[in-house]
Amino acid sequence: MRELLAPDDTRDALRKLGGLLFAIGILMLFLRKGGDYGDLVVFLILAIPAVFFYSEGVLTDRISGSIRAWQAVYSVLGLVFVPLALLQFLELIDGTPSGWNTFWIFGVTAALAFYAGVVKGIRVHLLAGSIAVIISWSGLWDSVLSDGIGANFGVYRGLLGILSIVLLAAALWIWRRDDDVHVADTAVRDGGDRSLWKASELITGAGISAVLACSLGISSVAEFVGPLGLVELRVVETAAVWDILLLLVSLGLVAIGSAIGTRGPVYVGAVGLFLFLLIVGLDLNEDSPQPDKLGVWPIVLIALGLIGICLGAVREASLDDRPRDYLRGLKTGRKR
Repeated sequence: MRELLAPDDTRDALRKLGGLLFAIGILMLFLRKGGDYGDLVVFLILAIPAVFFYSEGVLTDRISGSIRAWQAVYSVLGLVFVPLALLQFLELIDGTPSGWNTFWIFGVTAALAFYAGVVKGIRVHLLAGSIAVIISWSGLWDSVLSDGIGANFGVYRGLLGILSIVLLAAALWIWRRDDDVHVADTAVRDGGDRSLWKASELITGAGISAVLACSLGISSVAEFVGPLGLVELRVVETAAVWDILLLLVSLGLVAIGSAIGTRGPVYVGAVGLFLFLLIVGLDLNEDSPQPDKLGVWPIVLIALGLIGICLGAVREASLDDRPRDYLRGLKTGRKR
């Protein structure tokens, strides 16, 4: 087995491409013929690849010596099949995809993702686990809250905010837990802090939760097409503070992502800024939108932008190395 999984660029590439093709083929079989087979057969079609890919990707590093690219790909493919297999398991036992079932299915998915991310060091799983946690968290409160989260968007916003704070705390823990390993600059790779890169995946997840919470203020939309048909929603009660938070969170994500050299927070921040432009620019946070009205937002944004541009040209506005020294002290102050 050790010889079979020994590192080799050619065989690694073949494993990686073969795994992708096999997984796509299984998913295509499921899409085309899933309705023609029995529930048990469909469950096995999904469960076997889930077990195979995840175990090969996550549990073979002791044999291969480290997690290589093909193992990271296999682990992600396995994680894709896990919720599909568990949802099919519900069909097998005549269950329904209710809030509680969403909670435990994506809770299991998140646990597997975080194991691969924290223990095995596969960074992308920290983001995948964060997304799974958001779905699981939403399923939990959809069952707990009276009439579900659709009738309690104000509470749901706060719950997403709490989850965002928890994910940020986890990012800080990951950053401070890992050894301060820096990758040296090479001709093909930028240098940087690996532990900070790992923490950035959780920061991205926290950003998704926060942006989602802040962007629920489209109060002029009363209904939307859900996965099971036209679902009527109560008007979302909102306030200007949520628009301000959406702007600040989005700007912060862009600033953090660009500072530490990772794309995830920047992408989420860019989406948040687009949503802010859409919601506030088209006045969608009002029951009766008036997008032709000037309002104060354009004036405030232009003024703040000019102040920032002008301060950027003033030497006295610089904080020098104090932010970097603060972050260094934050990590090493209680380092084990």
